[in-house]
Amino acid sequence: MENKRLYKISFIFIVCCILIYAGDVLFWCHLPIRIKDSGLTLTFNSMIDHLLHGKFDVDPDIVGKEGFLRDGHVYAYWGIFPALLRLPVIFLPNGLHIDVTRLSCVIAAIFMFLINLKSLKYVTANTTPASSWVRKSLLFAIAFSGVQICFLRPSLYQEVCLWALVFGMMFVHWSLRACLDAKQIPKALIWMSVASVGALLTRVSMGIGTYGAECLLGIVVLWRHLNNISKSSKETVHQQKYQYVIAAAILIVGILLTAGINFERWGNPFTFANYNLYLYNAEYPDRIARTARYGLFNIQRIPFGLIYFFFPLWAVRNGNHLIFQNLFTHLLDAVELPPSSFFLTDGVFLLFGAIFIYSLLNRSAKCRSTDIRIFSCSIILGLAVPAVLMLMAISMNYRYRAEFYPLIMFLGFMGISCVSVGEFNKKWLKTLCITLVVIGIIFSNAILIIYNLSQHGPALELITDGIPNYYLSRFRHII
Repeated sequence: MENKRLYKISFIFIVCCILIYAGDVLFWCHLPIRIKDSGLTLTFNSMIDHLLHGKFDVDPDIVGKEGFLRDGHVYAYWGIFPALLRLPVIFLPNGLHIDVTRLSCVIAAIFMFLINLKSLKYVTANTTPASSWVRKSLLFAIAFSGVQICFLRPSLYQEVCLWALVFGMMFVHWSLRACLDAKQIPKALIWMSVASVGALLTRVSMGIGTYGAECLLGIVVLWRHLNNISKSSKETVHQQKYQYVIAAAILIVGILLTAGINFERWGNPFTFANYNLYLYNAEYPDRIARTARYGLFNIQRIPFGLIYFFFPLWAVRNGNHLIFQNLFTHLLDAVELPPSSFFLTDGVFLLFGAIFIYSLLNRSAKCRSTDIRIFSCSIILGLAVPAVLMLMAISMNYRYRAEFYPLIMFLGFMGISCVSVGEFNKKWLKTLCITLVVIGIIFSNAILIIYNLSQHGPALELITDGIPNYYLSRFRHII
């Protein structure tokens, strides 16, 4: 009864929180930028309109400089899933001119919360009395910090990230089931395939990670299936084969759809975006030379990526310059505001993730069977790909944090499963966990506020007078 009441209260809180942030607060914080980008937010309206007519370009007046010019047509590089969400809108009077970006972001955030709540309930289903605090404290972390809060800024860029995260969290949920209960693997693979296709059709980097993770898991499962086939009944073997075929077919359909879209957009099924055709290059001509020299992804950028996402020293001034300013501008196109760190917003999940990694390395861990170790490592390797890509990307943008969350949440939930069954039960853990939850809630909401005050684009040009002066001027401009 206590847990049910807690879930009801938390759900009410999160819905109210989302509506408040997505409504009045985000409106006045975001107002100057929202007016500037109001045309861009109709890009997916234009995309679905063109798709229904068999075309893959978008209206150049709507997408503006975010478009790519090829053979006299302007294309967008975003996946088509957010455009498909606009299908109901076309039946409304003047529907193609209705901006539903804000509503789409809210719906995605609610879905993401419900999926993560379901994952938490699953991994704590067998909680010991001594670990009953885990579910209660983590519930608040899921509702009011980290992935649930940090991206609540209604814009086209964030909408793509939020829906990619919905599919990413869906993939994580079924990955947990596959790793913790081998009997659920055939069913889990089907739903993981659905999530992978959704991610690929929304944000390709997220899709590459989920596809990679499922393919690695599929190889391990197939090897395990072949070794145990003599021990299973013919009916069971037939049913499992049928489910494996469905999962593989879904993945193949997703690949074919994506390849077809890529071919129509870029003339090559293996090209997801051709930045030589990017219209924004006219404003930043140095990008073409930098891309040609270092590429869109380069291993040399990993140290700077770690600094940007985990240790935001790049925003600290050293005299008249920012620390690492010359190096950042040499290798990167842009470093975007606000400065943030996963240690501040997601410390509790990083803690539980570290516990899980420790349990994987500790052979005496009772709850880590050989299957769980192998399955988990397959998922971890796949989900690490998008995070590593973002560490090597030519631009460091705040929204790219989304690519890290499937890996962080999977590791965190697996670590929670260790603690909830009493595998790792230290006296200091409860205090540290609750402290990190509080810190995560405070910093996630604070960073969300300054994110809504931040302008898009290269930050080094905006904070020449320092971070405090920049945000003070932004606040004064809005009020």
